[in-house]
Amino acid sequence: MAVTFYYVRHGETIFNVTGRSQGACDSPLTNKGIAQAKETAEKLKAIRFDRAYSSSSERAYDTAVEILKERNIPLVSVKGLKEMSFGLLEGSTIDENKTMEECWKKKDFTAYGGEDRKMLVERIRNTFDEILSQCKDGENVLIVSHRGYFFYMLEALFGEDLDELEKKDPDYVGHLIPNASVAIFRFNRKWELLQFPQ
Repeated sequence: MAVTFYYVRHGETIFNVTGRSQGACDSPLTNKGIAQAKETAEKLKAIRFDRAYSSSSERAYDTAVEILKERNIPLVSVKGLKEMSFGLLEGSTIDENKTMEECWKKKDFTAYGGEDRKMLVERIRNTFDEILSQCKDGENVLIVSHRGYFFYMLEALFGEDLDELEKKDPDYVGHLIPNASVAIFRFNRKWELLQFPQ
């Protein structure tokens, strides 16, 4: 079975502008974020989508609604597509909370009620196993989720070494997964990344 996925990061939010960590909490799209979602809808208008799934976070769901506005397919909200939980540190910035930076480097927020790398990687695998079980051969699937989530997908689905990626480019997550960018990947017996977010 071959299934192609189009993965979109949500549009710009108020927390993105103010540099605050969102995680599992939420922040609404800015006017620019809504415009970005509309631009992505235009970019993807030639693609036939058979299914559409979004993180249950408002910022991702609202982005997906914009992308699907001219399409007659249901949008499924999935908690498993939510961003990594930062627990009590959500809403803080690295500048005002050095603990946030330390936890991000360790990829572990469990001391503050959040998730760690292993938990998120397992959640990603389980979520995509469930989505795949609903798909048919030859389908195109829209996924709208988050920046950090895609970063951990590189390990969960494609076998990338995140530590090595960060050694090559310490700010990988910061600049290579822009708001409303599109990545393309496929499952055909194994996961294959076809296009990095752009």
